[in-house]
Amino acid sequence: VMRDRVALLSQDAAAEEQFAGVESIVSQGVRSTICAPLVAESGVHGALYADRLDPFAAFKPDDLELITAVAAQTAVAVENARAHERLAREEVARANYSRFLPEYVVKQMLENPESFKLGGVNQIITVLFADIRGFTRLSEHAKPEKVVQLLNKYFSAMTDIIFAHGGTLDKYLGDGLMALFGAPTATPEDAKNALNAAVAMQRRILGINEELRAEGFQEIGVGIGLHTGEATVGYIGSERRSEYTAIGDTVNTAARLESNSKAGQILLSAETAEVAGNRYPLTPLDPISVKNRAQPVPLFEVEWQQAAAQEY
Repeated sequence: VMRDRVALLSQDAAAEEQFAGVESIVSQGVRSTICAPLVAESGVHGALYADRLDPFAAFKPDDLELITAVAAQTAVAVENARAHERLAREEVARANYSRFLPEYVVKQMLENPESFKLGGVNQIITVLFADIRGFTRLSEHAKPEKVVQLLNKYFSAMTDIIFAHGGTLDKYLGDGLMALFGAPTATPEDAKNALNAAVAMQRRILGINEELRAEGFQEIGVGIGLHTGEATVGYIGSERRSEYTAIGDTVNTAARLESNSKAGQILLSAETAEVAGNRYPLTPLDPISVKNRAQPVPLFEVEWQQAAAQEY
């Protein structure tokens, strides 16, 4: 019935060859049986079955029509219930993933979850760290609610830029943040997208400072560091709480570059400079030492102010 998707009526089950040897039919003395599949667009969800033991009573063709109609309605109900459960799960997943992944990645994950190796993989990514300079001084002279308002405005603007350039928000770090480009999905444009995002972030800070001046606050500056290399990415933590993040030397190097950047600076490693292209003028700086690295790391400053102001 389920294989052929066809309803079945047997008025004398014991005499029919297809039921020969079926122990339940023989042992229970089934006289007549009727069965209809629950057929829906997504497949067969099961079957409705009934039988009669009375040797003088058998199902009729009218009964077959009835059970077929009931099966059709039941199949629709099952399909709708499963669709509702699926949509509910997707809505929860979308709400969770959308906090740190761009919308197009969330959509791909929901449509094809098997394509994402979220358990932990090594892959080439570009890591971006950004941190507010002068924030401590500002927070000392502002009311707590104003400080929170500023941080929310800053993080909202920076997160929108990261998502617009295909990045993944890894985490907020006090008055800073960490973003990944190339995880969970990698593209040849990851480093370029990260650099464009960094420039757009610095340009947005100019607008935020205008708003701060209008409200009587001191201006802020943001230092940004970028590095490209192999990292381990995936869900890390415990069964009770885990987060999607990246670990390894690439992350440490990006964080070191950010810590050496001044307000308004974008520092990037030679690896990022090589794969990101030459869209912006770069100024070589003295190499810096990074923990667990034998050789100093060459770095460059992005002269983003010299680039023509445009939408990135």
